[in-house]
Amino acid sequence: MAKKNSKKVVKFHRASHFNIGVVVFLIIFVYMVYNIFQYFTAGQVAVYEVTQGTITQNHTYTGVILREEKVFQAENSGYINYYNRDAAKVSVNTYVYSVDESGDFYKEITSQNDGQLFSEKGSYDELEKTASNFVLDYSNEDFYKVYTFQYDMEAELMEAISANALSSLDHYQEGTSGFHIHQASEPGIVVYNTDGLENVTTENFTKDIFDASAHQKKNLISREQVTAGEPAYKMITSEIWNLVVPVEQELANDLARESNIQVEFKKDNSTAWGVSRILNQEDDWYLILTFQNSAVRFAADRYLDVKLLLSDTNGLKIPNKALTKKDFFLIPKDFLTKGGDDGNSGVTRQYKDDEGKTVMEFTEVTVAEETEDRYYIANSALSKGDILIKSDSSDKFTLSETESLPGVFNINRGYAVFRKVEILFQNQEYTIVDTGTSYGISLYDHIALDASLIKENEIIR
Repeated sequence: MAKKNSKKVVKFHRASHFNIGVVVFLIIFVYMVYNIFQYFTAGQVAVYEVTQGTITQNHTYTGVILREEKVFQAENSGYINYYNRDAAKVSVNTYVYSVDESGDFYKEITSQNDGQLFSEKGSYDELEKTASNFVLDYSNEDFYKVYTFQYDMEAELMEAISANALSSLDHYQEGTSGFHIHQASEPGIVVYNTDGLENVTTENFTKDIFDASAHQKKNLISREQVTAGEPAYKMITSEIWNLVVPVEQELANDLARESNIQVEFKKDNSTAWGVSRILNQEDDWYLILTFQNSAVRFAADRYLDVKLLLSDTNGLKIPNKALTKKDFFLIPKDFLTKGGDDGNSGVTRQYKDDEGKTVMEFTEVTVAEETEDRYYIANSALSKGDILIKSDSSDKFTLSETESLPGVFNINRGYAVFRKVEILFQNQEYTIVDTGTSYGISLYDHIALDASLIKENEIIR
């Protein structure tokens, strides 16, 4: 019987092969996912390119006029008449005012021209101009100026009466019963108002003089009658006058370097140069401008709005939010030395290693600023309390004092590097910084638009 052939099947395990392509693909995929995640979750740093720019300085202030003034009192009581325009120049023995005790002279001049003050065409032009200027400049915040407007209108009307009085004066002679004529005893500018600041000078003024509402003009020319002893008129006796302007300390520091400043008077848009000086009084800062002429133009004014015509500031223009600050160690200049392979600036730092041995090591530093005897230095390896050794000496210095300097984060190289800036001028949005500053920035540099969003040495994505 034939034997059956038995076949034994042996199974072999297929060897597994390592597929490097799949691994590389997975690594790339994970890297891409990570970067995408980082891109959408990390804060985005906006970039600003440094440009050349200008900020126009608009310094408009209200100043107080201080000058040589004398108030003359009325010697008699009665009806008063004036013979000059307000804020007019007069010479010695010029008729200034008269007092009529009976009122006969006053009644005569007011009844002329059938009671009409203005008989010629165009005589009302000055009144219309005064009213128009008041309406255009009116503000509820300056309501006290209503009284100034009232004074100006009354003064214009009384000047018309005064003109009539002067033409009628020939009918009256000094010595007529109850009629008294008063003449100027010295040359000057006659003014028909008082405000209580006549005796204030640049040496004795206080800050309350800048409250215009508390020092309103008292109109003298609008009165019909006067009592003996009351102010009759005021005389400005010098062409030299001062304008005191309250300013901020920062501006005061800048203006302290100036000896003459040009201003624009907002009243009539005229300009003038004044000799300038800065005064610090009770922690407040004042600009005092002295003028040699134009006293008659502003004789009736106490408060003047002026614009300081300062030069526009030019330099590198950057946004204010790009500014930041960094602390620097201050060291004596003698402790800075040269070393390393490249001969760079640095300091010799002394410290103890892990084995307790004293080690002397040269550490490169960045010098950001210098004064007459000190350097501002920085290095992440330095810390407060480190001991520095003076070159070729055993003198030691311990790092302790720091001072912050303003700057920005330069990101030209893809990471944030602090760069110092020297601020020339600022407004609410932008800052003008000096060009060519050591350890500073240059035109077309890229800086972080908002310094608060990053830290120094942070990589910019």
